[in-house]
Amino acid sequence: MCLPRQAQVQGCIVNNAIKKSLQRLLNLSAILMNKSDTNRFGWLLLTLFTLLLSKPTLAKDHFLTIGGGYLPSGNQASLERNVLYFQRTLEDRFDMGFEHDIFFADGNDAGKDLQVMDRDSVPEPNRMMAEFFGTQRYLGVSYRDHDIENVRDSTKPENLKKWFKEEGTKLNSGDRLFIYVTSHGNGSSDKKQPHNTTIATWGRSSLSVKEMAESLDLLNEEVTIVVVMVQCHAGGFARLMYQDADPEKGISPQRRVGFFATVHDRPAAGCTPDINEANYAEYSSYFIAALSGTDRLGQTIDQPDYDGDGKISFEEAHAYVILTADTIDFPIKTSDIFLDEFSEFGEEESDLLADDLPYDQVLALANPVEKEVLEGLSKQLKLEGNNRLVDAYNVLHPEKKEGEKRRPRQPPEREKLRMRIREDLRKKWPELSNLLNPTSIELLTTRCEEFMDAVKTHDSFEKYSELKEKAKNELNDTERKVKYDRFLRVADHIILRENLKRKNDEARLQEFNDLVKAEASFL
Repeated sequence: MCLPRQAQVQGCIVNNAIKKSLQRLLNLSAILMNKSDTNRFGWLLLTLFTLLLSKPTLAKDHFLTIGGGYLPSGNQASLERNVLYFQRTLEDRFDMGFEHDIFFADGNDAGKDLQVMDRDSVPEPNRMMAEFFGTQRYLGVSYRDHDIENVRDSTKPENLKKWFKEEGTKLNSGDRLFIYVTSHGNGSSDKKQPHNTTIATWGRSSLSVKEMAESLDLLNEEVTIVVVMVQCHAGGFARLMYQDADPEKGISPQRRVGFFATVHDRPAAGCTPDINEANYAEYSSYFIAALSGTDRLGQTIDQPDYDGDGKISFEEAHAYVILTADTIDFPIKTSDIFLDEFSEFGEEESDLLADDLPYDQVLALANPVEKEVLEGLSKQLKLEGNNRLVDAYNVLHPEKKEGEKRRPRQPPEREKLRMRIREDLRKKWPELSNLLNPTSIELLTTRCEEFMDAVKTHDSFEKYSELKEKAKNELNDTERKVKYDRFLRVADHIILRENLKRKNDEARLQEFNDLVKAEASFL
């Protein structure tokens, strides 16, 4: 029977009612084969009539985007561009149209709600003066109204809750709701509930994990929920998989899975007013590129079909981020958190699951996607041999030698050169100690050529410029080390999964497998 395969190709699933209709037809066919030749034609007509009345309808994907910041000063251009990138991806994927509701920042208010930055528009003397004597933090920043069309409303919590109550409840059995959040996020203010993190919404308001769980509870239990969240502390929302976002209450009867830029207690990369998308490096830039096959600049990427089935699943897109993103992000997915919660080790554990398990044994337990991640990160991090899990751990937790004192961090060479240039310019023009001094203002205006000549002819300027350009492509210490974190996290969850299998808890294992299956679905 080809219908389920056709539905899968179209990005849909067959709902329970259709399955029951098909089963009834199969039952009728069985009866038909037992009838006499005299009655067989009548039964055939009845069967065809039943088929026509069934008219199976394919379930649909519905998309909900929650984007933007909490105020104009916290609503950066990258958040707008993320939404536009996601819109383009959906338009390219769905020729027959799709349902997409967007809530962004202040909604359809005509006021200036978006912070943008174009440093190239700032005159070079001003840029140089800021670089050596002031700050570049807000250089080139301006504000405008966002450019997203067909925005439903602002992201105020009451608007979002209203959508779930009025529109979300219209979703049918077998439908799937895909929620994309590109916003800011905050950690929990309640130490007793550290995972109850929040999405920062317009007007300095917020939407918590528990509040979103309450809204999802309003929807049909047979609607599948897939969330992709890129805000800081996003990992707290992995608990949406539970009833009331509480692991003690068990898995929600509504299938809910998600992919998150980072864990509940860490910030995430991204959120910049820079209008140059070539500079964007955050979770959804890589995740959406993996699903679409092109990056946000329209360049084709090598599609991460790690299991070779010809499709890019959400799981594979998530793995692509782990492998490719040179950011501070520590990506997780729902099944990871499930294992953390329910695959704890007992007092007497098998030697096979020891902390210093040889790498080849972990690799043998990995699925194709996990193997690609482990091998890819090993190559990037230059980890070799069977002891590489311990080696990675030691990079993150180096042993401090007895009596060793912590040395103060030295500024990089480029910073030393910048300070040298600044001091020499200040010797030439002591008035630069105050940028509002009339002489300082003249050096930015009527005497700007004199100022620029003094900067560019300084004997350290050429070397400084080279080091500054090189630093753009270098990872900072956190970005460099987080890939060791990612490597160990993947290995750890392979071990935890094997441990879960050995607990002989079939119900719990089935819950886990159901989550994994939903994570392996696709657009």
